[in-house]
Amino acid sequence: MKKNPKRRKDKYNPYTIICENKYLIKFKDINNKNNVIEVSKEIYQAFNEFELSDLSQMNKFDRHIEHLNLSENILNDKMINKQINIEDIVMKKLETQELHNLISKLPKIQKRRIIMYFFDEMTLKEIAKKEHCSIRAIQYTINIALKNLKHIL
Repeated sequence: MKKNPKRRKDKYNPYTIICENKYLIKFKDINNKNNVIEVSKEIYQAFNEFELSDLSQMNKFDRHIEHLNLSENILNDKMINKQINIEDIVMKKLETQELHNLISKLPKIQKRRIIMYFFDEMTLKEIAKKEHCSIRAIQYTINIALKNLKHIL
């Protein structure tokens, strides 16, 4: 016999059931003293069924509260703070490396302007001022660079 998997506890479930060589129930009494009592298999199974149904109820309650509290702010927060699995991280890193390799194959001016616009987050006006040319020229160069990147991909 083995110990049950760890289950969620709440204030209404102050005991732990253990299935080793015997069926045991472990709890703290009113004086905060640990107690362990041996019970029959039927009582153990009744406690086990109660814990499982209690867990089911807690999960339903959590889902209900979660849906009840959905607002635009909470949805935005969940979207921003969503968990990312390791495969997504690796794929994103590979795509970023591939993109940097492709950008490095662009002509010097296109590469420089793409980097300033997308990675340094400069505006077309800021790039034009820095490069001493018109905004239209910067826009044209960036559009051509994007077409080249799409063609390479």
